Order: sequence, then C-alpha cells, then structure tokens
Amino acid sequence: MRAPSSVPPPPVPDHQSAADADQLATSLVAPTLADVEQVLSACARVPEVPLLEEVLNAVLLAPGKRLRPSLALHVAQTVGGRPEAVAKLAAATEVLHSATLVHDDIVDSSPERRGQPAVHVMWSQKIAVLAGDYLFATAADLVAQLDRPVIVRLFAATIHDMSTSEFVTPTYDDGEEAREQYLRKIGHKTASLFALACEAAAVLGDVPDAEREAFRELGWSLGMAFQITDDILDISGLVAETGKPVGTDLRAGLVTLPVIVYLGNETRGDDPVRAVLSGQAADDVAVTQALEAIKASGAVEQAAGVAASYAARAHAALDRVRPAPSRASFEDFIRQATERTR
Repeated sequence: MRAPSSVPPPPVPDHQSAADADQLATSLVAPTLADVEQVLSACARVPEVPLLEEVLNAVLLAPGKRLRPSLALHVAQTVGGRPEAVAKLAAATEVLHSATLVHDDIVDSSPERRGQPAVHVMWSQKIAVLAGDYLFATAADLVAQLDRPVIVRLFAATIHDMSTSEFVTPTYDDGEEAREQYLRKIGHKTASLFALACEAAAVLGDVPDAEREAFRELGWSLGMAFQITDDILDISGLVAETGKPVGTDLRAGLVTLPVIVYLGNETRGDDPVRAVLSGQAADDVAVTQALEAIKASGAVEQAAGVAASYAARAHAALDRVRPAPSRASFEDFIRQATERTR
C-alpha cells in the first residue's frame, strides 16, 4: 500500500484537542496540520490487511503533540514550499517517529505508550516488529514522492543515527564519560529527528546552505532541550500532568542526566539511587527514596541548566534565519521545551 499521492482539504480531526493545539504553538499552523493529519489517515488505510490497518490506526491516529510535523510546518511558513510537499514531509517525520516508538517499546520492554498498551502488548511482538517495518517503509515512500534525493539522504542518515543510539548505554560508574555518552545518545535518538524536520523543510524552501544549517541547528538544539526536560520530568514530574509514573527510567536501570549529575556529586556506598540502578532494590519505597535523594541533591536544577543551555543555542540559531512572523512560534517551541510539565 503506497502512501497517498494527494491531499484533499480535510476537517480538523476530533482527536486534535485544545490542549494539543496550545502545546508548542501548534494552533498557529492548524490548517496545514489538518492536511498532515489527512496524510496520516491515508497512510493508516490498508483495507486489504485489516489487522495491519487496526494497528496503524492505533499508532498513527492516537492523540499526540505532533512536535516534529509542527516544526516542519513552521519552517515552511518561514521559507515557503509547495503545501502538498510540505504536508507529506511533515507526515513522514511523524510516521518515522511512530515507527521508532513501536520498535523502542519492544527493545525497552515498555508495557505502555501514551497511556495505552504498547503494540507488542496489545497484539504481539511479531505484529509490532512487522508494523514498525511497515511504518518505516511508509515514511520512505512519502519522502520518495518529494523527488528530492537530498531529503532521502537526510532521512537515511537520521535512521542510521537513531539506530546506532540504541547501542549506546551510559553506565553509572563512568562519571564524565557517562555524561558524554548520554548526550551523544539523545543527540542521535531524539535531537536528530527534530533536526531532520527543520532541515528537510528548509530544503523544500530552497534556502541558502547557511540558513539550512541554522535550521538544522535550531531543530537539534531544541530536541536536546526537549529530551533533557523529558528525563527531568521522569524524576520530578507530576503523574497527573505527565500521564505516566515517575521513576520509570530509574526502575529500568536507565541512566539519564539528572541521575548522572547526582551520582557525580554522591559517593556514599549505600546510596539509594545506586541500589535501584544495580537492582538491589526495586520496590516502590526504594524508588521513592531514590527519587527524593536526586531531587534533594540539586541534580534536577543542574540538569535543567544544561537544558537551558541548549535552548540558548536554539535561540542563537533562530537569530541566523530570515525574519518572519513565525519567529514567535519558534520562540514558543523553545520556551515550552524547557518549561513544559508534561
């Protein structure tokens, strides 16, 4: 089933909630975002394979922030580009992101995604692998329709980066090396797709090389700030706002920046955080004690400072692109990346 070759005028989908529209200024691009939703809906239609269509509907049409498509759309608002091509590109970034999530949940043995059972739990691991493969192929098809070989290469390079990131696992005994490994991992796994959305949209607008690089830096820095903030929320967020229990990464033994900062300042052998990471203690009480220790140490604030530094880099990159009304939207993206609570 090929991805759609045309985009009819669509209604705004029911699942695009007001909260999602407010989040990261997506309301400013709602008409074009509706076009993207129409492309995604078409990608999810596979009537000849009902089971696959059921899975794709659950993955592609579930409520979400649509951050990467929104970034691509904002770049297009700034530099131009054929609306149909931009909608396909924006949709391709979301399809690629969805593919990685389906596979990530298998790799990480994650039981849930966005408050719903993960694909490998709802159906099976085999179905999840195959659905993820189908989504990768669908993203590739959308990009191929753009007839821009450079964008195809950008997508391929991003998939390489995201795949290799899974082979990097920072360990809590590595000190400064763990920090470098962590930043490299999130740079490849998260920031690379933000950078892709911005750079590829700039390519569609035929911008000069220097401005294209500025858009890439804007997306990459924004992605770094976003992921660090996400990892902070896993330590100090509120379940009512994030929609997921805190300490998930800690329970899984995943070392994120707040944990790395904490361990760099903490040397006690009976440390509660080390006990959870090592598997010596994994009950709710132990995890709560570990989270409280991290929060009390100032590690969350230090990690937030690193996120703010990447936000500053995003601002600097924004200063290198042409003036446009969409600048305020980009500034809102940057602000929300570090100030969000969910």
